[in-house]
Amino acid sequence: MLDQINEKKASLDALRPLPKYTLKSLREKLLLEWTYNSNAIEGNTLTINETKVVLEGSRADERRLSTSGY
Repeated sequence: MLDQINEKKASLDALRPLPKYTLKSLREKLLLEWTYNSNAIEGNTLTINETKVVLEGSRADERRLSTSGY
C-alpha cells in the first residue's frame, strides 16, 4: 500500500507546479468534503450536493458583502 501511495505522489510531483485553476478546484473540493463529513459526524442529514449548494450560497453572500462595502 505504501508503494502505491509513493507512486501516486511521484506522479503528482511530476506535474508540479499545478495550474492555478487546478489548485482552486482541489481547494473547493476539499472544503466541500470536509464540510460535508464534519456535518455528517454531527448528525446533519444534508447530502453532499445540498452541502455544495449551501457553500455556494454563502460564497455568493460573501461576494455581495465585499462589493457593497460592508
